Amino acid sequence: MKFIHTSDIHLASKLTTRLPSSKVSSRRRELTQGFVRLCSEAMSLGASAIVIAGDLFDSEKISHREIDQLLAIIERAENLTFLYLPGNHERGVLAASGEELPKNLLIFGEDWTYYRMGGVTFAGRSETSADMFSTLKLSEYDKNVVVLHGELRDRSAAGGVIGLNEAAEKGIDYLALGHYHTYSETKIDKRGTAVYSGTPEGRGFDEPGVKGALYVEIEKAGEDASVTCEKLRFGRRRYEKIKVNVDGMTSLSEVENAIATAVEAGEFGSDTLLRVTLTGRVAPTVILSEALLAARIEGVFYAEVKDRTLPLYDIDYLKADPSVKGEFCRLLLPALEGEDEEKATFIIKFWRE
Repeated sequence: MKFIHTSDIHLASKLTTRLPSSKVSSRRRELTQGFVRLCSEAMSLGASAIVIAGDLFDSEKISHREIDQLLAIIERAENLTFLYLPGNHERGVLAASGEELPKNLLIFGEDWTYYRMGGVTFAGRSETSADMFSTLKLSEYDKNVVVLHGELRDRSAAGGVIGLNEAAEKGIDYLALGHYHTYSETKIDKRGTAVYSGTPEGRGFDEPGVKGALYVEIEKAGEDASVTCEKLRFGRRRYEKIKVNVDGMTSLSEVENAIATAVEAGEFGSDTLLRVTLTGRVAPTVILSEALLAARIEGVFYAEVKDRTLPLYDIDYLKADPSVKGEFCRLLLPALEGEDEEKATFIIKFWRE
């Protein structure tokens, strides 16, 4: 049995918190196009199903046009079965839409729902509870995949908490998880593994790096269970962050050259959304415009610059300054020599003005 494990696709995401309006429309289209590519790749790999472990949509407020578009994609992929678990973002939006659902779309309910295909039992539930694993019914002789959405902890609870210890010895070969946007895997017991597929597309700089889905194959069950999991890249774009130290620089051209060198070394391309954070101390005469510096970065899909520099200062000058500003700095000067960066930033900027 071969299937694709994905989650947290967040179709129809607003994406307005990170991108300018000029980029939002194209990124929204790319989220949908990524789902289409996922279906095509699944078929080319000979997979029988796509398991969606929650958050297919970004919210419950989805237009009928967006729902119709998704259902059309699923219906066209008639050789695939879609096993869909509603997540905490969209909940029961598809069931409540009133739309006729494709025959190849199977939805897990609030309580344990079971589907069997290709010699594998798929069990899932959209609501978590403290005792939910006590009611899970799986045969230890079957190949068993459990689908859940939430945070993995020691013990289960309502509100999307999944108990790893309680999942042990329940006959689970593969626990397909959603909610966290980064790939990870954790052993449940000698037999099974809990796996977060991560999101196929990053939506912000808190989700850096290459994204994708997982290609899973289950060959045997029980003590001889054989499960292989391969990472597949599907992300059209990737978010990346770099820090550029501009310490001691005394001109804007030096700063620009330092940024260009760092970007070139990173080998970022047109698939990259890049954040450059400037650190270090620069001459007070150097005026750093984040927008202008970002506009000079070439070859990437989107770039932004965050100025986290401090101005160069002369301790002896601060101590000798006879003005009120000088007296203020002398009173708070210990903060400059300590580890409190926020206080130091405030003091220096006050003195600079």
